[in-house]
Amino acid sequence: MISPGLPNSPQGWRVAARPAERHKPSGISGIWNRRICCSFLALAAAMAAVPLLAQAPVPTTDRARVLGKQLMCTCGCGDTAGSCSHPGAAFSGPCEVAKAKLKEVDERMSRGESDSAILQAFVQEYGESALAAPPARGFNWLAYTFPAVAFAIGLALVLMIMRQWRQRVAVAPASGPGVTAEMLEQARRQIERDVQED
Repeated sequence: MISPGLPNSPQGWRVAARPAERHKPSGISGIWNRRICCSFLALAAAMAAVPLLAQAPVPTTDRARVLGKQLMCTCGCGDTAGSCSHPGAAFSGPCEVAKAKLKEVDERMSRGESDSAILQAFVQEYGESALAAPPARGFNWLAYTFPAVAFAIGLALVLMIMRQWRQRVAVAPASGPGVTAEMLEQARRQIERDVQED
């Protein structure tokens, strides 16, 4: 590389140093760059390994998962314990509450308890709110019957309103003054006169 303006060469041109001969950075900054790079790589590897460790499968049987879908998760997600995907859990997997309930269901099943006995034990421990579907007795029966009753009442109202509208439409022409043949003849004559004048 040649730079003009300095009289070091015979033609008045100075020859610049080659890139290999330029000033090299000090050894300390190179070491720090390597340390920072290695730290970022270690952090990236740790972040990649966390999901694999966090999503360790809950050691439950299929029967326990099915029964877990009949129990509510009490972590606040509003889902069942068998299908909890609480956002606060590690990477949106089942939360610790759901894991504990499923583990308890699995342990009770391994002891030979029936499904109804397991559900009854949860009801005794947590109350009827532990069940995903409340039993149809007492005030809870309203949750099962109200949608059908509301639909029937709504359908009856719609049918009544439609019948009233049809009766109004059918009654309206009959209640007005009737058109006689004489009135029609008078209207025809008027139209013929108007056409002839034009």
